[in-house]
Amino acid sequence: MAVVKVPISHEISGHKAVRQALRDTGTYSSDLQGDADVREYRQLPLEVDPPRHHLFRTALAPYFVKPAIEKFIPEFEDLARKHITRFFAEGGDVVTNLALPLVMGNLGVIYNRPQDVQEWIEWGPDVWTAAGPIRSGDVLHGYLDRIYEEALEGKTADMWREIATLEIDGKVVSAEEFRGITGVLLAGGRDTVVKLLTGIVWHLGNSQRDFELLKNDSTLFDGAIDELLRFLSPLPAMARTTVPESTSKELPTDRYVQISFISANFDETVFENPFEIDILRSRNPHLSFGFGPHTCIGNHITEIEAKVFLKALLEVAGPWIISNKSEIRFYEGALSNVPAHFAQLIVDSSR
Repeated sequence: MAVVKVPISHEISGHKAVRQALRDTGTYSSDLQGDADVREYRQLPLEVDPPRHHLFRTALAPYFVKPAIEKFIPEFEDLARKHITRFFAEGGDVVTNLALPLVMGNLGVIYNRPQDVQEWIEWGPDVWTAAGPIRSGDVLHGYLDRIYEEALEGKTADMWREIATLEIDGKVVSAEEFRGITGVLLAGGRDTVVKLLTGIVWHLGNSQRDFELLKNDSTLFDGAIDELLRFLSPLPAMARTTVPESTSKELPTDRYVQISFISANFDETVFENPFEIDILRSRNPHLSFGFGPHTCIGNHITEIEAKVFLKALLEVAGPWIISNKSEIRFYEGALSNVPAHFAQLIVDSSR
């Protein structure tokens, strides 16, 4: 979730209310400046409203539709088997030694930037702390400035060249718009997908039953991934503003509203026994990708990556258990068995 300038004074929770709010872009606007402590530009198309949002999303959508991502599956499969085999041979932390390098490797394939993968891994799960514990945009922005210049030179055929030459409403994107698009492509699908893949390992290490079910029946994969997306809610909430920031000089401090995806995903009026993981759940209208016009543009990447990862994991590794050396922070209250953050996940393999 983007960090905003002032405290968030109101939260919208519950499945129905969240869906309604995400559709109502007039009342709950995305026209805001997030992460103001580390950036001065808008993430695009994330932080703009229609009609500008539609222009950017329509231009970017062809790169992220399901058929465009499915063509990378053979390369995803090779990377998954390589990383999983190495991890279970050498051990270590699932987050830093398996999930992060695999997710970055997959992005290297999608963006045709294999030369950058190791640099992205070195940033860690959160690009804003790539330089250390204090939030800073220096590392990411130095990279974005460098690749923008490379893209303008036209010496490479990759995603950055595609974006730098993209026309939106008849105009080539500006340097600031390039930052806004590429920044969200590098930051948006990073920690969330890392958490999902880590969570898959965590759950199957805790549930021998589900491990065996999935190992013996691959038709259960899609449902299991949906359920883990629901339960883990990798992006628990996002901010909206009741006063669009680019069109008003008067910006009240109480303008921000938190849209709680996690509350929707654990709504007992929609999900039976929501505080338990049920990979056989027959109906799963989770909101982990949001809803409405701002539904996550990378949802197909996440789903395909997770399915490839799960398949390779069950073929190459296991069974395993979760070590008590792991560092996991859980939510409080009713969600006390739901991981909020995997600082470190250590597995003990019986193989």
